[in-house]
Amino acid sequence: MQLTRSPVFSHVTPNWLRTSRRGVTIIELLVVVALIAMLLALLLPAVQNVRSTARALQCKNNLKTLGLACTLFHDVHHCYPRNTTRPRGVTPEKGEPEGNLWNWGKGTYESWPRQIMSFIYQPNARVQDAVPTIGCPSDPRGPEYHIPTYGFTWYVGVHSNPNTINNGIIVDDAELKQDVKISVANILDGASNTILLTERPPPPDGQWGWWDTRCCIQDTISPVKGVNKLYSHGTYGKCPTPAVYKSGRVDDNCAFHSIWSCHPAGSFFCMADGSVRPIAYHAAETRVQNTTLMESLASRDGGEVFSAEY
Repeated sequence: MQLTRSPVFSHVTPNWLRTSRRGVTIIELLVVVALIAMLLALLLPAVQNVRSTARALQCKNNLKTLGLACTLFHDVHHCYPRNTTRPRGVTPEKGEPEGNLWNWGKGTYESWPRQIMSFIYQPNARVQDAVPTIGCPSDPRGPEYHIPTYGFTWYVGVHSNPNTINNGIIVDDAELKQDVKISVANILDGASNTILLTERPPPPDGQWGWWDTRCCIQDTISPVKGVNKLYSHGTYGKCPTPAVYKSGRVDDNCAFHSIWSCHPAGSFFCMADGSVRPIAYHAAETRVQNTTLMESLASRDGGEVFSAEY
């Protein structure tokens, strides 16, 4: 018996399947686009804020790493790293990394960042290299910004002002006849109230801020209250003096005269006890006895009395 398809269902489309397809109207499309734009407008600032926070956290971690390196250096050499000349330091004469752009002969300058390179696992870093650990990712130029002949540091030792060159923990004895070696025993103001390292971005012209400098204290150690000695004018006019701790700009040479950071509210500071804390820019206006708070924090043995919070 042959089965045949019922004619009732042949070539017949039910009414409920006969609905016509309707395209998207221009108004509906515009509404969708507007909603997407609104969502993006709400999302992008949050994403940017997260990225900014992540960069600041990395900058803080860099300072923590460098502070630990300085402490390990102290454990090995019984003093903190310093700027000096060979052979008085810890890097050997004629011991420069392969491909380094200058030789380590007798009397050549030895910077404190160079002294701790082995403690941050960069023993073969060359003078022209960018070392990520000493670069702040919050800088719009990037933490590996450098010029063909020199890399830069965003982290420096400090002293109070131009009249007190070696009153901090990281010192410079390159032009002195005798060594100046600072140990924990020399920090009479207390490790938690004395700055070991802080931030200061390199200037836009690339002439200062070299991490493995050939000559000069200004590259790796900064006053917290400086003067317009290196630059008389910047992008926005005459450089102010004194140069105090305040917000600066990466396109202005004047900012190099004092400590500052690429963070909007203030800088991170690594204290001698290894802690890293933020200090807002308005702290530059605070007085401690006969000096400023920042100058007091920079000195290791000034005898200043601090409040519980600053």
